[in-house]
Amino acid sequence: MDHQSEMTFIRRVCVEFLGEHLGSQLAALARPGFGLSPAGGPRPAAGRSRLGGPALLNPGTPWPRDDDLPLDLFAVLDTDELAPWLGDELPIRPGLLNFFGIDHLQVCQIVPADPARAVEVRPPDDDSFAIVALRAEPSLTLPDPWWGATLEDYIEGFGLDPGPDLPNICDPSEQVTELFAGDFPGEHYPTSGNMDQAFGWPPSVQPGDPLPDLRGEYTHLLRLSSNLGDWEFAEGGSLHFLIPRQALRDGHFSEAVVALDDG
Repeated sequence: MDHQSEMTFIRRVCVEFLGEHLGSQLAALARPGFGLSPAGGPRPAAGRSRLGGPALLNPGTPWPRDDDLPLDLFAVLDTDELAPWLGDELPIRPGLLNFFGIDHLQVCQIVPADPARAVEVRPPDDDSFAIVALRAEPSLTLPDPWWGATLEDYIEGFGLDPGPDLPNICDPSEQVTELFAGDFPGEHYPTSGNMDQAFGWPPSVQPGDPLPDLRGEYTHLLRLSSNLGDWEFAEGGSLHFLIPRQALRDGHFSEAVVALDDG
């Protein structure tokens, strides 16, 4: 996938449905990300990216805990493999990112590691999720339309300028998915198309935004569904790992949070 041609397509679609003034602003919100799926055969893994298995930690790094309870390792992302597509969306080079958590407690830790030094570390109880090597398919995404529901919500939530001619172009109170309708609602609205995703705008999280006071000011690091890994979240939902954008720039992964989408 070519980044520039994909961005050109998104801008064209946004302008077609919303006009030049507002459409170009919405297109500018596009963020690069990856749809995640099992690797194998002609579908190579993204470096050492995977679900489950042992952690990949710098020597001497302790296994993360919440009080005395060891956290589960959900996934490892090899960000060196993802960085060329992400560009400024990944302002630092953290190497390997280990995603730990306990979904029913909604606690998490994200632990970076140097790929050249990292060693496999088993959990204290030697009980880990099954390994699933991950392929990462690049994409560009816009904010999930089910978050904002209507175009007016997008305009307010992201500080967009509707311009004087918008009522002549479309109904601002209409749902975003219907504004972008083709053969079915939202056909032309770009999302990753995958249930599991790294970076980009996250698919819908219910109820509401995971960080309502920082809408648009966080980076969505990882979405894990109940489909690929050796787990199932509440109501067959998904677990999202997010971090404030400034914290990511500073490398402060301790500020990461999880949000559970219960489907």
